[in-house]
Amino acid sequence: MPNLGFSIQTWGNPTSSKRALLLHGLMGTGGVWFKVAEILIAQGHGWAPHAQPYNVQTITQHLADHLRNQDIPYEVIGGVSFGSSFAASLFNSLPENQKPKRLVLAEPILDYPPFSQEALDGMVNTTKDIPTEESILKANPNWIRAEAVLRRLSLSLIDPEVITQLSEAMVQGEFSHSNLLPPQESSSSTEIILLAADESIKTVYPPSNLDILRDYPHIKFGWVKGATHDMHKTDSGVLAQVMLNGFDGAAKAGITVLQ
Repeated sequence: MPNLGFSIQTWGNPTSSKRALLLHGLMGTGGVWFKVAEILIAQGHGWAPHAQPYNVQTITQHLADHLRNQDIPYEVIGGVSFGSSFAASLFNSLPENQKPKRLVLAEPILDYPPFSQEALDGMVNTTKDIPTEESILKANPNWIRAEAVLRRLSLSLIDPEVITQLSEAMVQGEFSHSNLLPPQESSSSTEIILLAADESIKTVYPPSNLDILRDYPHIKFGWVKGATHDMHKTDSGVLAQVMLNGFDGAAKAGITVLQ
């Protein structure tokens, strides 16, 4: 079967001198190896352990280090929520020959009000008392079961200090437009798109932020009708289309372009 392709899940630094190949069984997926992977990393393999502090500078540096020896730059760099904020920060740190053709920031955390103590406690407690798949699906009726399984997995792996320390970083102003959005002079070869969810449902980046983005005319801005903050789950087709084609066909995809 010379044309057979494989889906590969990787952990850790691709330049590591120690590597392991793990093959899952029938009806399995690469993710089933996470317990073994955690043991291997203690011996220098793969998946990096939790490493504090958790802030914009440190996490951006980890991402930049990952790309340092990459011969072929990514066509697209994108993220959702905090991932978008870090994608923007990473972009600012990349040399010109590693800049992507398109940077897509879906629902970025930018000058968003800090979490209340109640909300913060709720998030931390969720990592200790992990909800069942059924309760996750009930709370998110547009999700499929695989997404509920992955949510439980992520809650079991997360270091609660990530939540606490990133919340503190928000208070300290690390997640601001002025800190993270790329200036025009550093992005002449990259199309930058900021994509928001539907304000009538829930968004962390409301259309009123257009007033701020007018200072960034090189950044395109639109929102997706009916989309939730988790648009990578509920509106994955739209998000993928934007990553592939920008705002071409935006109206047909339910995107309202504001800038």
